Amino acid sequence: MQVMPVTINEVAAKAGVSKSTVSCYLNEKFEAMSPETRARIAAVIAELDYRPNALARSLKQKRTHTIAAIVANILNPFSTTIIRGAEDCCQKAGMNLILCNADDKPDKEKEYIEMLLAKQVDGLIINTTGSNNALIREVCAHTPVVLIDRKAPEAACDTIAVNGRDGSRQAVDHLVKLGHRRIAMFTLPYRNISPREDRVLGFQEALARHGLEFDPELLIETEAAEDRIAFHMRALVARGILRPTAVFGANNLVTMAIIKALKALNIAVPRDMAVIGFDDWDWAALIDPPVTVVAQPAYEMGAKAAAVLIKRLTAGKAARKPAVVTYKPQLIVRKSCGET
Repeated sequence: MQVMPVTINEVAAKAGVSKSTVSCYLNEKFEAMSPETRARIAAVIAELDYRPNALARSLKQKRTHTIAAIVANILNPFSTTIIRGAEDCCQKAGMNLILCNADDKPDKEKEYIEMLLAKQVDGLIINTTGSNNALIREVCAHTPVVLIDRKAPEAACDTIAVNGRDGSRQAVDHLVKLGHRRIAMFTLPYRNISPREDRVLGFQEALARHGLEFDPELLIETEAAEDRIAFHMRALVARGILRPTAVFGANNLVTMAIIKALKALNIAVPRDMAVIGFDDWDWAALIDPPVTVVAQPAYEMGAKAAAVLIKRLTAGKAARKPAVVTYKPQLIVRKSCGET
């Protein structure tokens, strides 16, 4: 025998209040409600195991209580940590979170944005590929968007970022302090992708401040595939006495591939070549030697992105101008650069 679900009318009758009062309770509108009434409604809801009709509430409020996050690459530990922070914030706020992975493909990112808008999500958190800024600008006109890690200056939306130029400066400063003068940098394709551009620019600026000439051949632009990084590493090692004494990986996937390539070439870290990376990840502290990194507060960034978006949804889009929240990265010294 099928049991009919409890209705809001039954809750109101048993609690001795009106249906509108129960509705106000469910929507957390407690201003004109006494603590005793709130407690009585809560007790009846628990006793009857009442579950509000989410679809009906969404139609009435014109909100789905759902936001979506689109990340560029879910395989990157930085992305998964961001999502964990956003998810925890959403759960505390009673919001649902949909996760989409663009695989660093602009067309896939575009399809996800259009699909999520069709599903009427309340807002979007986007770690953009950097190729759909015009579309994001259009979306911002009617749906709240928070960009995370990557900027789109032409889009009027909130942005959560890290000072990548400062992070690269910290990395170069640390290596120079340890006596390194020929420093190579491995970066993913960086043009038109703001955090990558910032890290490369910070690298070049830091070399100049230390009076070190920038050698374009020591700036390796490559995909994160291990075979490509191994190919470039073999070319660097073949430079003989002109090979770099230190390598800077522009993100954690690149740094992991650098370490694997050096191991395959029997190049000892840090005795033969120092390694430092931008981004921290779980295994960085556990491998031998543990890897020195410039860490981003990824969890805090994800939580902040969700909090900013939820505040925007609550206050209304016109309530304030778009904000840019910039975090400072932190150098975490371990053993991969020859530290004692």
